[in-house]
Amino acid sequence: MSAYYDLYETPSPDGKEDKKSLHARICPKMTYTKKEFVEHVAMFQHLPKNMIGAALDACIDELCDLLADGNIVELGELGFFSTSLKCLRETDDEKKKIRSESVQFQNVHLRLSSTFRKNIRRTMTLERTHSTTKKLKNVKVTTEETRKERLALFLQQNVCINKNEYIQLSGLTRHAAIDELNKFIRQGFLRRRGMGRSTVYVRQEKVPGQENITSAPNT
Repeated sequence: MSAYYDLYETPSPDGKEDKKSLHARICPKMTYTKKEFVEHVAMFQHLPKNMIGAALDACIDELCDLLADGNIVELGELGFFSTSLKCLRETDDEKKKIRSESVQFQNVHLRLSSTFRKNIRRTMTLERTHSTTKKLKNVKVTTEETRKERLALFLQQNVCINKNEYIQLSGLTRHAAIDELNKFIRQGFLRRRGMGRSTVYVRQEKVPGQENITSAPNT
């Protein structure tokens, strides 16, 4: 398994177009809900789901209370949690009193441990992809027939194609690309295999002699 990334243009600070550089950014595969995270941990760590869920809730509650009480909390190899404040009134004079009503909670900060960073760096394998949310530049307008020909060539070389690959191949938006794939299925050009995120599309195999079969007249 790999973490997918894409390259994005970094705007030049002085606004000059000839000094563009690229930076890498992760393309998230999905966002795990609490329930999905608990199920994932239970599956791979062989622990009861109800125990993990209860322990996670208890840790979050206690972390909130300890931080609200002005503490720094270390959670093992994850790192240190701390809080920051903000003043609602600005002043550069230490002698001027700022009342407690003018000081408020601002944010929670996590300072990751070096061990946690090293574990991610050691485990992560990166693979280049093309983000479906990134605006494409200089995309040539193509016809449906041209896209169909490209798709046929792609399937000859790769057997199957998924939604993200077709978005990249066609230059269409995600919604338009999925609509076109479904249209190709109705035309008998494609066949869908798998479900959900595992869905791929393959060429519909023609049954020998099927194209010559005609409906028999009613007698």
